[in-house]
Amino acid sequence: MTARKQVVVVGAGIVGICCAAWLRQDGHEVVLVDAEAPGRSTSFGNAGAFAVSDIVPLSEPGVFRRIPGWMMDPLGPLALQWRYLPSLTPWLLRFVWAGRRSKMQSLTSAMAQLLNRVYADLEPLAHWAGVNAIWRRHGSLTVYDGPGDLAKDAAKWQIKRDHGIRCDVVEGGQLKSLEPALDPRWQHAVHVPSWSHVDDPYVFTEGIARKAMAEGVTQVRQSVSAFLLEQGRVTGVKLAGGDTLKADHVVVAAGVWSGELAKQLGYKVPLESERGYHATLPNAGVALDKFILSASGGFVILPMADGGIRVAGTVELASKDAPPNMRRAEVLIDKAKQYLPQLNDAGASFWMGNRPALPDTVPVIGKAPRHDNVSFAFGHGHLGLTLGATTGRIIADLVAGRQAAYPQEACRIDRF
Repeated sequence: MTARKQVVVVGAGIVGICCAAWLRQDGHEVVLVDAEAPGRSTSFGNAGAFAVSDIVPLSEPGVFRRIPGWMMDPLGPLALQWRYLPSLTPWLLRFVWAGRRSKMQSLTSAMAQLLNRVYADLEPLAHWAGVNAIWRRHGSLTVYDGPGDLAKDAAKWQIKRDHGIRCDVVEGGQLKSLEPALDPRWQHAVHVPSWSHVDDPYVFTEGIARKAMAEGVTQVRQSVSAFLLEQGRVTGVKLAGGDTLKADHVVVAAGVWSGELAKQLGYKVPLESERGYHATLPNAGVALDKFILSASGGFVILPMADGGIRVAGTVELASKDAPPNMRRAEVLIDKAKQYLPQLNDAGASFWMGNRPALPDTVPVIGKAPRHDNVSFAFGHGHLGLTLGATTGRIIADLVAGRQAAYPQEACRIDRF
């Protein structure tokens, strides 16, 4: 039996919600704290994918040569706003450093250890919450402009195969049979059967939160302004409104805002916003089955509930407080029509969210080195939904004092 504790989870995105859910299943008294309703911030508009094959870090050898191009194309797959370059430079330097060849193998291994257990953690949680019905296990197609572009990525796909991920090159009629809706001009792709997605990531996230609260998790709609400390030990949190919450254990899972909280305890972490955009087409008029990734465009197309389509992705490096450039969301529709020409964009809606990004792609998961009753769970970048259930289960194991099978050293907050 796990000793019952009073646990405060800071952050009600998918990661925080999953932490709260697993902790509650262990019998803890859990309070979920966030100024927004569960799932209404960054988790609201993500691409809905369980990207279990994304084991290769975003940085790669020679990535520094691409930075000038990112700064010249504000609507490109990866953009960097000039005005934020001074504040982003330390993060970019770490990003480039993480992409050196001598580091890539260990980072890839760490990500593989996390991603290889995703479904083992997700399946029981989804069943517990009753959200299985909107989980689609249809695989993905990464579509290439031609055989030359596919060949450039051959080494990446081989790395994934070496880690046990099935990746099948499909061409011509075989591609057409896998996804009939795709325009015939596209003849080359890689099929990853293990990918899956949900009809609506917000509905999925909110469903887990609703079940957790039905089972006894308490929700507090405020932000956390500070930690309560007694003789150097964390005893709870102070809310923005002035109230306090006592706790035996505090979990910081506040996404891109986690860095500011960690800093209060003396932990400095290079956390920045990897801003993502989406366009949702509720009346798309296209029967799409697979999750489509554009290899050259850096965006994805996925089917949603009731015949809708969401086009999402790209990366914009900027301050989390910078105003959104909704042209990045609007241009996604034009790009998607190159793949699905019959798309109907009537009633389209647009969105931007702040994904919490660390330069080496590996999230921070684990106990605070100098505060054994504080755990961190943030920095998942574009893999928040993918790793939510896994992160929550790891945190529950750590709080209970159980052995947690994950790359602990790679996920430490003080590794930078």
